[in-house]
Amino acid sequence: MAEIGEKSWDLSLYELHRTSHEAITDSTEIAVSPKSLQSELTCPICLDMLTSTMTTKECLHRFCAECIITALRSGNKECPTCRKKLVSKRALRPDPNFDQLVAKIFPDRVEYEEQQEKALAILSKNHSQQLMSTIGDAMNAQAAHVKMINRKKNLPDDLLASHCQVGDGLNEEPGMDLGDTVPNRPRKKKRENRVVGLLPSEIEIIFKPHIDIPQATVTRIGDNQTRFIKTLLTASIDHLCKYLKVTLAIDMGIEQVKPEKDKVKEEAKESTENETENGESESKKDDDDDNVKDEPKPEAIQNMKIHVCQVPGQYIELTGPETLEMVIEDFWKVAKPLELHYQFDMKSES
Repeated sequence: MAEIGEKSWDLSLYELHRTSHEAITDSTEIAVSPKSLQSELTCPICLDMLTSTMTTKECLHRFCAECIITALRSGNKECPTCRKKLVSKRALRPDPNFDQLVAKIFPDRVEYEEQQEKALAILSKNHSQQLMSTIGDAMNAQAAHVKMINRKKNLPDDLLASHCQVGDGLNEEPGMDLGDTVPNRPRKKKRENRVVGLLPSEIEIIFKPHIDIPQATVTRIGDNQTRFIKTLLTASIDHLCKYLKVTLAIDMGIEQVKPEKDKVKEEAKESTENETENGESESKKDDDDDNVKDEPKPEAIQNMKIHVCQVPGQYIELTGPETLEMVIEDFWKVAKPLELHYQFDMKSES
């Protein structure tokens, strides 16, 4: 522990055990690259080389005099590097030795800065000229385009829109009086194809057949194999399966004959009971059963499944209770209609 007056400093282990370097008293020179001193010679505020260096008394950080004074006047009463408190300009002191060191390392600093300013001025001037030239070329191209359109419409060449007029320049075409303004022709109102937007609780769905469905079945469905619908986000996969069963059965010409078959069986059963009660023979009962069995078995759509495809060739089956809102949140992050693929089996009813 070293004490000087009322202040004290705690020495680290490195500071306690380090050995001091011997001072160089002869003509030995040490070569140091200026790039390695870049961080030491740069002001942390303006990121330029230090000018009129000022050093903080508390933390010994260096800044340009103008930069640190401006920072203190703006109400930032702390060191920009370590955030240690700086009350006022009294917490700063000039460092002329460091300015001499910078001048020794960069003796032609003033000349270098002047050359840099000249180079920046030339670059700025060239950029401005190039920008103006580009704007002029664009205006000339736009005027030529309007002229070509007027020729196609059999209009006079001098009928140009006022916003395409170009001022006097090197690329000005002869015969064009650009000082006169010509009013714009009224444009025809285009028919607007207004599309009714979706409500926040609605969604558009595109149904497509699954790749595993036989081609014969797809051909039988016909032109309605791809369907576009709009429904609510609260609809579940079960609701969509029921909807597809009904619509596909209609498109494929599958009749709902099951209720009629049950009705025939019930009528046959009732007639059989009546005949049995009246003491008639059971031969008629067997004939009725044979007629029912001989009827063609109707087809039915079974095992309806719905899949979502994020990556081509990879299908994810959706479960029944899952709602469309959950499907969008989990599998559909793009801003376009939801694409679902349906799959089913064709079986004959027993």
